Amino acid sequence: MRVARLIRLAAAGLLSVAAAFVPAPAGARAPGPPPTGPVQNNWASAMLYSVAHPQAYPRGVNEPSCRPDPAHPRPVVLVNGTLENVYATWSRLAPQLRSDGFCVFGFHYGGQEGSPFQQLGPMRASGRQLAAFVDRVRAATGAARVDLVGHSQGGLLPLYYINRLDGRTKVGRMVGIEPVSRGVRLHGVLTVMARTPGLSQVEGLVCAACADFTAGSPFMREAAEGGHTRPGVEYTTIISRADGLVTVAEAQVPPARNVTNIVTQDVCPTDLVDHANAVYDDITLRLVRDALDPAGSRPPRCHVTLPLLPPQP
Repeated sequence: MRVARLIRLAAAGLLSVAAAFVPAPAGARAPGPPPTGPVQNNWASAMLYSVAHPQAYPRGVNEPSCRPDPAHPRPVVLVNGTLENVYATWSRLAPQLRSDGFCVFGFHYGGQEGSPFQQLGPMRASGRQLAAFVDRVRAATGAARVDLVGHSQGGLLPLYYINRLDGRTKVGRMVGIEPVSRGVRLHGVLTVMARTPGLSQVEGLVCAACADFTAGSPFMREAAEGGHTRPGVEYTTIISRADGLVTVAEAQVPPARNVTNIVTQDVCPTDLVDHANAVYDDITLRLVRDALDPAGSRPPRCHVTLPLLPPQP
């Protein structure tokens, strides 16, 4: 009886906030000049800025006049993580990639239009939004293929797009930062929710994406059908052992000739960056930039980074 009562209370609590987070499809707009915000050096400050300025995009994103050059022939499409948005996730990396010479594009998906809280909706629908946005970027730039860089859920969604929505013919490289490539258990919490009547239905209402990226879910089985990867696409995953939310095993895709799985501490042992701040960690971002441009790669400058603290600027 006590367990049943706790389940009912938890469900009631989740339902009380559901109205604020039930996602309506956010259209994948054609690339165009968005309002931009300043470069941030940590996830918390970027997220807070995006809450106050929900229309803000990172500098260097969605420039309509940008055309790929021979040194950087594929535009880079940035794919955000759960509950995040383009600015909160990419305000540091996007300007770096633009400075490197890439055309850079980003979009919101799986959330209410105009909300800073995105990527909560069903991942199959989000996959279709990603597919539509990639096609618009290709049409705008004249590029046959794009490179995808995703964080967390954004490191899984490209796998679904590549494997199930014909993205394998349109993607050159796919880089996942702390990705949930094989689904996540969140230390067993998501697994328990998926198996608990009542909680699973509420979870699907509040965060359908959370139910989809739970390890063993129907979506995860569908995304991995025929293997996690496809020939013709180069894959890189970057995962910190200090992530706190995603394990190394959950992040990495099966080894293959076209797969590079990187553990941050194998490169820089003192970099103990956490899940959220990985997209603001200069070491991690150096590894991302090297994966996108192997010819111009250089080793990161190793230093101490502690979890839950802002990375070095």
